[in-house]
Amino acid sequence: MSTIYIHWPFCLSKCNYCDFNSVATDGLIDFDFWLRLYRAASLRFFDDFYKGEQITSIYFGGGTPSLLTPSFISGIITLICDRCRISDNPEITLEANPKTIDLPKANGFRSAGINRLSIGVQSLIDADLKILGRIHDAEEAINCVLEMSEIFDNLSIDMIYNRPGQKLESWIDELSTALSSFSIQHISLYELIIEDGTAIKKMIDDGVLPATNRGSDFIEATWKTAEDFGFHKYEISNFAKPGFEGRHNISYWRYEDYYGIGPGAHSRIGRHNGGKLAIEQVSDINDWINFVENALPPEIIELSEKDEFNERLIMGLRAEVGIDLDHNFLDHNKIQFLLENSYIMLREGRVVLTNDGFMRLNLIVEYLSSK
Repeated sequence: MSTIYIHWPFCLSKCNYCDFNSVATDGLIDFDFWLRLYRAASLRFFDDFYKGEQITSIYFGGGTPSLLTPSFISGIITLICDRCRISDNPEITLEANPKTIDLPKANGFRSAGINRLSIGVQSLIDADLKILGRIHDAEEAINCVLEMSEIFDNLSIDMIYNRPGQKLESWIDELSTALSSFSIQHISLYELIIEDGTAIKKMIDDGVLPATNRGSDFIEATWKTAEDFGFHKYEISNFAKPGFEGRHNISYWRYEDYYGIGPGAHSRIGRHNGGKLAIEQVSDINDWINFVENALPPEIIELSEKDEFNERLIMGLRAEVGIDLDHNFLDHNKIQFLLENSYIMLREGRVVLTNDGFMRLNLIVEYLSSK
């Protein structure tokens, strides 16, 4: 089984915290031109790398994919369905910004094949939305979620916590309001990471904004609040009602194959003789246009067994799927130490982090990946 990720790099503006491969646009986009590019890139990529396995999920991420038109989405989904072997009930997700989607457009996306919507709410407080550099306000976010819940029965939202100057009690109230007020089945809750080169990093360094708080208190309160409202933590930042866990991301955490199309998109594809290929398309927008129009080769790296093990660690330990206990590179003396300190547990032959372990995720990954 495999998944397909379509990366759309354009946004109306760049958020202050964002270090993703995205660029601001004035909204004047030639969608026919870009659809031709994505069709050409997809067809060539599938011709070169697709092995005929079943596709269980298609994910339109960004950037802001809700800038796209329903006809664009339909064109890509139709191409994938014509070229690939699709499961009977695939999960097809679109990321959306409250400012760039309305009821007619959402209905168009639904008719085009989108059956799961992920809305970037990020906050319900206007002042914090401004700090984050979001283009919508709280009222627009609330109205968007309420309207989209009338169309999609698999609806997710994103929120960001531990924002500069944020108080823990205020965050718990904000999250509780979202979970009690919205008819959603899934929520992604991300601790704000201050990345180098972002606008928010400069504002903190210049003293315009206060630094973020001690993250562990926020993380524990976030997990507890989500669980109290019936959302199961199946990954360190993702929570779902029973049966609504995001299939696309679970595929990543299980280290299944995935195909990425678009500027800077990554792929991991199994080789016939074992192991994985890491494939990356060029990130720069103009370079990607040239890459597609001139049928240039992507960057391909044959991952070593150790490389693959390290990626399995990073992906698997983030989620309750864990990693296989019998992997060749897993040091069982280290596993025993982690067990004795209650950082991990064993479940059906797999290593899974406890909550104490999740709080030390990066340290545990480094510990298990070192010699």
